Amino acid sequence: MNRERDYTTLEILSIGIKSEIEAAKLYAHMKKMTDNSVLRNKFDFLISQENMHEEILKEAYEKMFKDVELRIPSTSPVPLLDDILSGNPSLKELFEVAMKAEKMAEKFYGEMAKKTTNSGSMSLLHYMAKMEHSHYALLEVEYEQLEKGADIDSDDFLRGNRLMNLGP
Repeated sequence: MNRERDYTTLEILSIGIKSEIEAAKLYAHMKKMTDNSVLRNKFDFLISQENMHEEILKEAYEKMFKDVELRIPSTSPVPLLDDILSGNPSLKELFEVAMKAEKMAEKFYGEMAKKTTNSGSMSLLHYMAKMEHSHYALLEVEYEQLEKGADIDSDDFLRGNRLMNLGP
């Protein structure tokens, strides 16, 4: 029987911190790949979210494991940036990777929340899962625009400069 691995609280927090660091690095890389000011602002938002989540998880770690030095794992259940970038992917491909990573992180946090009996840990993990879900939704909207508007200057499009007049 194929049994899912059970993680310790220490491992969950360490993996979460690694995941947030990797996500912030991915969004910073993606931001460099576009001149679209609206999209760059979205990446800034996502970077700030991932940095904030890293700090929340580090704070939880320090409260729970005061005497244990934080060791960020070299591997993670979510994709690692160096592995992703080795293939020189396009921005569209990076969106796909980022959306997949957000889904994986949401699933990881959600599954870990179901397994814990500590109400504080459960609350934190549910919060993290929901935040990852919201990041996925934001990426999905931008990805759809990227797919639809390959020949449209998206700064103009997103500001409504290319919308038709509707009405009588």
